[in-house]
Amino acid sequence: VASISVTPGYDTSKVLKPERFKFQYNDLLTPMVKEHFVLKKRKNTAEYNSDAVDAVLKAKSLQEFVNAAAPFAGYPNATEYYKKGNPINDLQLISTPKLVLNSLDDPSCDIENLYELSPHYNHQGKTFATIVTESKRAMVAVTRTGSHCPFLDGLFFPFVSDPLNGGWMINSWADQVSIEFYKAALEVYGDRSLFICYLKAA
Repeated sequence: VASISVTPGYDTSKVLKPERFKFQYNDLLTPMVKEHFVLKKRKNTAEYNSDAVDAVLKAKSLQEFVNAAAPFAGYPNATEYYKKGNPINDLQLISTPKLVLNSLDDPSCDIENLYELSPHYNHQGKTFATIVTESKRAMVAVTRTGSHCPFLDGLFFPFVSDPLNGGWMINSWADQVSIEFYKAALEVYGDRSLFICYLKAA
């Protein structure tokens, strides 16, 4: 009926580069993903593709790691991997009601990713922001604060009571607006037969 993307990075072939994936995340996470995904299973991964293992272990950033790991996802190289799996490729084809949330202070996914000119030939040199907002069924909401996913609501005490488990839980504006967006979509498209007829008429 609807979908929501919270703090996406857009072009996955670039989003994890050190200059885009900020703070110290590359330095902290690159050794960790090598340990978890490769070194712990080195015998099996090396038997599958020893050249890819060597390339992965030489990676100096998360983006280099993902590029080198493409063979483990069933692709011969990173180019083919992004050709098939990069979510920006079909951005102009959004047909399901879509809400995208981004924050100006996101330390992981640089907000400039949203306003970058797309290199995809189907996007006619437009920014990702323009492509999404030109869609009849999508919108982008950019907040001043929110960091990477929390979107805490409440300056001094960003918590609310947990109705299911008791105690306290984070009061997230993103959670609230997501529920409101789904409710609104259900009001319009809740009847699936009506939804199908609407799409055929559009």
